[in-house]
Amino acid sequence: MLSKQAFDALGPVFATRGWVFFGPYRRGQRLSASAGPYISDQIAEAVKNGGISGGAATMVRLLETDHLDDQLSALVWLRKQGFVQPARIAVGGNSFGGIESVLGAEQGNYRAAIASAAGAQSWAQGPNCNRFMTRSVRNAKAPVFFFQAANDYDLSPSKTLSAVMKAANRATR
Repeated sequence: MLSKQAFDALGPVFATRGWVFFGPYRRGQRLSASAGPYISDQIAEAVKNGGISGGAATMVRLLETDHLDDQLSALVWLRKQGFVQPARIAVGGNSFGGIESVLGAEQGNYRAAIASAAGAQSWAQGPNCNRFMTRSVRNAKAPVFFFQAANDYDLSPSKTLSAVMKAANRATR
């Protein structure tokens, strides 16, 4: 499902339950095409020049900096909106968005986080991904709900991160 299709389907589900749904596009993607290069293009270029490890390092760097900064800036903007209850903001995402949700659970002041297939394809390719996601979960200020399909690329991230969250006495589902 394309992002716009997902936003069009999910937005009304959240809104009918009293939630505001905010679905941003990442840099270089669709409506944010002019905001900078697309992360997948940057990772592909890094793989071309430095192999899998170069691509993994680029992914971690971008997710921990530019993309996390974008997320936290959006959170600040949302909190300033009169129709938003600032203490009741949750974050959620799939794949890279799931990784960003985990980072947001540590860095943002969210009520909760939802991480779908967070790192499923990246987990085994780069130990740095494992380290920064584990650190984020251990330090999370919000509970994180991890889920992914049983036949997904790799179930290790959800299983491992759920165990880390539980061991750190953080609420988990």
